[in-house]
Amino acid sequence: MTAETDPKALSAAQRQDAQAQRGVPKPRAVARELPRIPRRYGQWAGAVLFILIAVLIAGWLWQQKSDRVEALALAHAVPAGSVIDRSDLKVVEVAGVDGALRSGDLDEVVGRTAAVELVPGQILNQAMLATAPVPGPGERVVGVQLDATRAPSGLAPGDVVSVLAVPPAGDTSSPDQLGSPEVLADGATVVSVEHVEGAGTRLNLLVPRERSDQVASFAAAGRIALVQAPLSGDD
Repeated sequence: MTAETDPKALSAAQRQDAQAQRGVPKPRAVARELPRIPRRYGQWAGAVLFILIAVLIAGWLWQQKSDRVEALALAHAVPAGSVIDRSDLKVVEVAGVDGALRSGDLDEVVGRTAAVELVPGQILNQAMLATAPVPGPGERVVGVQLDATRAPSGLAPGDVVSVLAVPPAGDTSSPDQLGSPEVLADGATVVSVEHVEGAGTRLNLLVPRERSDQVASFAAAGRIALVQAPLSGDD
């Protein structure tokens, strides 16, 4: 047996040719599958999230811009009872401020009287403007300074108080004096309030003219106390 007839002596290529001659099909080459590159789902999700956030922020900014209006604010401090001048006002853009006076109300505001003390940057509204000059006829503004035990905490301009005559600090006085204190002014209105650290509270009170001198003298002697009353009065 020769190498040509011995199948073991034939090479692989020769065996395939011999098989092809005998009608045996050649084995097909198996294609090797290459590893797939994974899709970058994380990057896609990050890009979509970034676009979504950008759209939301743009919508929020647009909404805020559309809600803003030009309102009147204080450029300078204006004491209570003073007439408001054009130079005291400035126009600012605000949003969400109920009752703010618009820039178109400028001519109506100039010449009005401040009902309360106005501070720089404060947004103006109708409640801060007096319908009549302060003090008006028959009224006086009296300044007082009280410690924490002689005035309610949280007093604000517009609050109504009763002014009582009380003993000076350290004087216990008689039970009769304490039981029936004298009312110096009933229904006085707080015009302005300033809390001074270590020195109590400074207030301007609007009182009737006939009681103003007495309130001022008792206040200078440290002999007054305030009792807050409801704005609508007692039933």
